[in-house]
Amino acid sequence: MTSARSDGIPKQLGHVALRVRDLDGAVAFYSDVLGLSVRRQGRGPAFLGAREDASHELALMPLPPDAPGPDPARVGMYHFAWEMATFESLAALHRRLLESGTKIAGYSEATDSANVMFFDPEGNEIEAIWEPPADEVARIKAVGAFPRLPH
Repeated sequence: MTSARSDGIPKQLGHVALRVRDLDGAVAFYSDVLGLSVRRQGRGPAFLGAREDASHELALMPLPPDAPGPDPARVGMYHFAWEMATFESLAALHRRLLESGTKIAGYSEATDSANVMFFDPEGNEIEAIWEPPADEVARIKAVGAFPRLPH
């Protein structure tokens, strides 16, 4: 029997909701490039996800085409991150990002993970990251260099 937490601490992040000017373009990016499944889309918001055990991880909320875009000089979200299961999965996403012409923001030089930072069509910064457990990091480093995405 699994007991529910009763300590007032969240168990995980449920979803992120982004405001977008071009809902169809955002849905296309998140489904075609990132590979998320469209769970529900009607006249209002669109809901997408990757996990089978969640209704969605991303909600896209439509705004008018003339709404101002994200501003890196203002308080608010810097980025959100998608966890990748393997380095190969991260590399496959990286290839799709490059092939689609997605603007790449950069890469971390961390020695125990690999990532790519990029922008969606609305200018929201996103990270895709592979963070293997410590025992896998040790095994990888023992046999060679930690894998890196080409950039």
